[in-house]
Amino acid sequence: MIRPITAAIVDSSWAPAVVPPPYDSLTSEERALHLEQHPHSFLHVTRSADASHEHPTEHLRLANEGNSALGDLISAGAYVDQNQRRFFLQKIEAEGVTQRSIVGAINLAEVKPRPHEAVHPGRVQALAAHFRQVQSMSSPVVITSRSDELDLRLLEESEATELVTSFKATDGTEITLWGINSDFAVDPETLYIIDGHHRIAAAREANFGQILVAYVPPSELCIGSFDRDIDEIEFLPRKTIDALTRWCEVRGSSESESTKPVDKGVLRFRFGDDWFWAERKEPAGLDSEFVHATVLPELFGIQEADDPRLTYRPSGAGISRSPVTIRLAPAELEDVFNVADAELVMPPKSTYFFPKARSGVLIISCD
Repeated sequence: MIRPITAAIVDSSWAPAVVPPPYDSLTSEERALHLEQHPHSFLHVTRSADASHEHPTEHLRLANEGNSALGDLISAGAYVDQNQRRFFLQKIEAEGVTQRSIVGAINLAEVKPRPHEAVHPGRVQALAAHFRQVQSMSSPVVITSRSDELDLRLLEESEATELVTSFKATDGTEITLWGINSDFAVDPETLYIIDGHHRIAAAREANFGQILVAYVPPSELCIGSFDRDIDEIEFLPRKTIDALTRWCEVRGSSESESTKPVDKGVLRFRFGDDWFWAERKEPAGLDSEFVHATVLPELFGIQEADDPRLTYRPSGAGISRSPVTIRLAPAELEDVFNVADAELVMPPKSTYFFPKARSGVLIISCD
């Protein structure tokens, strides 16, 4: 099901300058600053979907720029070809969390990982234009299964692995990559997409023969959530709180701004400078569904998840200056499995899995 790959690996001396922070951990302003400060960052290769602002006329131009940036990195010797076809074991250490994965490839004509999120057509078209130009992948689609029989800690410590590279990225994340030398197979019965719904859709659009994947066993997954910041609105905090009591028990919060909900059905709201706890009276279903189906339209007149007044960021990352922040407890992995098995989708940004797989560590050809 998951195949070994022949890959080009970033040279360890180049890696700190090339491997960027996770795409969705940066705001648009932060991405622009990163690009300015890091001329060799792989973000110069992959930035097309964000920079195009979903304008079709921009897709090809930015895809060409990304392809040129990739060519410059390869010509400069930033990547070393690995002629041996094999799996890789990757370990990412960030935010006090360690995640191991098996890096390989799948054929989308043969394997259909189950999604739990919808995709935005404009972003898919931008990524597809990028893929058609570069004919390769470096940002792995993260997948998992219900099976937790594969213990990657034991594999890391075994004689079956050979160190390929180890480095610290610009944001302090430590990344280690080993080649797996022995006979090895990863063949779970059903695969689920964890991160990379748009990449899979774009790879299909670009008719890729294979796509790069990182298989993470369930025990290695850590789930967080996204804050929802609401801007460019006029509202009366007391009136909004009174309206919220139709669905929640609301009380003031004396905890610090960084405090996050941990229990499903309990949300945290910031109105201006003040934080509040809101416990749902009827906690059935996902908290993100409650927010998008009830809170956003009823209290703020926001009907669509891509409303420009609504932005998303990993929970607690940075400080929002918006009038309102809504903070959710993380979803559970079983929620992801159940939604995918039912062929349904969650609202956008219902899950945030970390540490995030990084672009620029290795490249495979996908034509």
